[in-house]
Amino acid sequence: MKNLLLLATLFVSTSSFAQEKYNPLATPNTYQNADNPNYWKNKMPNKAYWQQDVYYKIDVNIDEVTDIIQGTEQLTYTNNSADGLDFVYFHLYQNAFQPDSYLDELQQQNNKKPNYGKYESKKLGTIIDEMTVNGTSVKMELDNTILKVYLPSTLAPNTSITFDMSFRTHFDNGGVRRRMKTFNSWGYKHYDGVHWYPRVCVYDAKFGWTTDQHLGKEFYGDFGAFDVSLTFSADMVVDATGFLLNRDEMLPKELREKLNLTNFADKPWNSSPSVITEYNKDERKTWIFHAENVHDFAFTADPNYRIGEAWWQDKVCYSLVQEPHASKWQNAAEYAAKCIEVFSEDFGRYTYHKMIVADARDGMEYPMLTLDGGMDPGYRGLLAHEIGHNWFFGQVGNNETYRALLDEGFTQFLTAWALIKIDGDYLVEDKPTDKYEIRFDKPTLAIDSRVYYAYIKDATKFNDPVISTHSDGFNGALRHGGGYRHVYYKTAAMLYNLQYVLGDDLFLNAMKHYFATWKIAHPYNEDFRDAIIQYTKVDLNWFFDQWLDTQKRIDFSVKSKGNTVTFERKSRMQMPIDFRVIAKDGKSHDFHIPNNWFVKETNATVLDKWHGWDLIHPTYTTTLDIPSGISEVIIDPTNRLG
Repeated sequence: MKNLLLLATLFVSTSSFAQEKYNPLATPNTYQNADNPNYWKNKMPNKAYWQQDVYYKIDVNIDEVTDIIQGTEQLTYTNNSADGLDFVYFHLYQNAFQPDSYLDELQQQNNKKPNYGKYESKKLGTIIDEMTVNGTSVKMELDNTILKVYLPSTLAPNTSITFDMSFRTHFDNGGVRRRMKTFNSWGYKHYDGVHWYPRVCVYDAKFGWTTDQHLGKEFYGDFGAFDVSLTFSADMVVDATGFLLNRDEMLPKELREKLNLTNFADKPWNSSPSVITEYNKDERKTWIFHAENVHDFAFTADPNYRIGEAWWQDKVCYSLVQEPHASKWQNAAEYAAKCIEVFSEDFGRYTYHKMIVADARDGMEYPMLTLDGGMDPGYRGLLAHEIGHNWFFGQVGNNETYRALLDEGFTQFLTAWALIKIDGDYLVEDKPTDKYEIRFDKPTLAIDSRVYYAYIKDATKFNDPVISTHSDGFNGALRHGGGYRHVYYKTAAMLYNLQYVLGDDLFLNAMKHYFATWKIAHPYNEDFRDAIIQYTKVDLNWFFDQWLDTQKRIDFSVKSKGNTVTFERKSRMQMPIDFRVIAKDGKSHDFHIPNNWFVKETNATVLDKWHGWDLIHPTYTTTLDIPSGISEVIIDPTNRLG
């Protein structure tokens, strides 16, 4: 309650002079303020950097009878580039899920025969009924998920324009996986509202307009601010990106207490929910949200949601749980708060005031909101992953459509990191009940489960592609096929190996530097590697070239004879090597072989460097001073020796 009062006081005390002072929790929009520490002009990643600014004002009604979102959008768009713009592009993501779309053809090229819902079959995704620019009607040209809008006059540098539009977006539940969805929640409608509004495409310094058709994978958006009003039937429990401005009206104390997740701790799993608020088709409530420093806005709604709450410092974590699942979601908000703590302390403080983990039959991330599923303890990895996306994707908003590794791979790395920091080296798992499983069950290392198993399984079969590839370019496959899953696992393995190369402290400080430099901005691959190299002042081009742009693999063999140890590089990737020698007297001796001039901080004995790559110096031989002789040599590719 103390933190709630603190947050409320912050809101009240600053709202009276919000025109002059930055306040992301209240209107008016202060994203572009000189005192916003997150605004790009106040923390430019480099002297030549720029990005565009957006401010969305959206007011919609979600009709639970027709499953249609209908309303208005006003977008103020600021051109911070040096270019005059004669047209802009918008994403209409929901148009992907219909016959004759680009995604439909991709499905058929993969020998799939999509089944479409009632709206999808009629090609009703997102429809703009009317649009004006600064009050003038404009010409529009639609190509499936991309809408081109011709401006009435050139938008000059350092000027803004305002788009006003009315639009409709249709929920549906056809056979093609769709993140924006509705489903039956024990007789009631559940809604996940994602990528549901016309969203302006990014114009950036690398590509100009980024107009990739949506093929079911990744996204890219401009940072700015949102003021969004969502009108639902009065029985709905709703939350979304941003600060809920009318929380006391939407969730008065008596109702909030009834919705408390702890009230349902003993409810049998999947048993029918109670009714907290009766449905009345004539009674509606409008939920009003304000968000700054974000590049997207999403919501979730369900009359069966019950609310858990936990805090880390001034950050509040809410769990929205379907009542029949309440018994096995009791720790969700607390676990989310632990993730916020770990990621904030190790990689950079969380910018936003809240995090939501929602029981929503999904596994997807949006600013301040994650859509999840499962139950404890199995959902811990999922919660850690989707929350982690609010660092790499949410706050560091790379072009994930072009290169997904900077968000998916970095987040997969964070997944293992959080599981280890919170629960220890081994996964917390349900105990087996089968006698055979009980006899042979062994604990699973989190880093193996979330990083190395998948990567090594494919790498040993030479099926690990170059990860610096367009997210839709992995052999034209759907979902994680065609090698796409390695933007997760190979990238995560790369980051753990970067830690191995640099040592713990230098690695973490370099990652913090990257996060701080590119927070609320748009990096590409080269920006990440430059940030790490510039901070560490270590030549790492050999490292990044191998991991990002080749299919080279780590593969060393080791032999010992007497006190002589010989390593052979069986594959083409060079790396430094940590290894442990178990002597015949049982004592352990740790050694480090650098592969370049840089030597990390280590307690091991540092040997002569082994500088070789491809066909150069494929072997390395050293004679060690082990009086009792060598019993065993263990190579340590995952830095478990410390």
